[in-house]
Amino acid sequence: MNIPLLKSCDIQKRDNQKNNFAIHNLSELVKEDLYIPKTPHKHSFFQILYVSRGAGIHYVDFQEWEIEDGTIFFLSPGQVHDLRFTSKNPEGIMINFNEDFFNDFLSQKDFINSLPVFSKSGKYGFRKVDSCKSELESTIAKILKVIKYDSLYKKQFIQTLVLEIVLMIAIKTKDENPENEIISNNYLLVKFEKLLEKYFMEAHHPKFYAAHLSVTPNYLNTLCKKLTGKTLGEIIRSRIVLEAKRLLVNSEYTISQIAYELYFEDNSYFTKFFKANTGLTPAEFRKSINK
Repeated sequence: MNIPLLKSCDIQKRDNQKNNFAIHNLSELVKEDLYIPKTPHKHSFFQILYVSRGAGIHYVDFQEWEIEDGTIFFLSPGQVHDLRFTSKNPEGIMINFNEDFFNDFLSQKDFINSLPVFSKSGKYGFRKVDSCKSELESTIAKILKVIKYDSLYKKQFIQTLVLEIVLMIAIKTKDENPENEIISNNYLLVKFEKLLEKYFMEAHHPKFYAAHLSVTPNYLNTLCKKLTGKTLGEIIRSRIVLEAKRLLVNSEYTISQIAYELYFEDNSYFTKFFKANTGLTPAEFRKSINK
């Protein structure tokens, strides 16, 4: 299977938009069968998907999440996902935007990546909105109204409202994974996770991260084990495995190419590593996904 890569520029062309964002009413997308591929796919852009009413399953980075009324998903570029609705006429909104969507609006250029809702490592991405459902839907109603305006300031208005949604969810909802909350409250682990996201493809050993954080490997390992229940090595390996799975979904890459992409010495070493951490060889995993 050749996994589709949806690009926001493609969506904009189809929608005849000039901005670096696209906003859709979910019920219209499902009814018209638009922009929701029926196979696993990934994006080159960020996506906020809010389901106010509906049911189904959302597979995100090989993890299954149940879709129900009042659920919101935050997807980062590169994440593999597959959206399957089982209910008729789901309602909600889909907001797609490029990484630079806020760059002409906020002084902190990486602000979107600093929030505990978007995560390229797949850590975050799902929230229930019971605590702020009416407030969230009020903001969404404003967006759907503003998108129809013919004004020079429409984009700035939408940026403000999308930012309001992201901050609202970050502040007023609870992460479904308590481990994420623990990590976000520890300065050293936050720095470690940012470092890991930057270097995991080429740096596979705990010593590298400890040295860059000016601590000993034993200290960093003890901290990880105490706060997350996982060793430093396990966290590093999990991130590498996730990326390997994302690449294996795309049949255009040979297993040798993936091994090279992830800085393994050879195909044999990569295969042993992958099987030790998943119970399957890369070829077996690819076959299971492509059934």
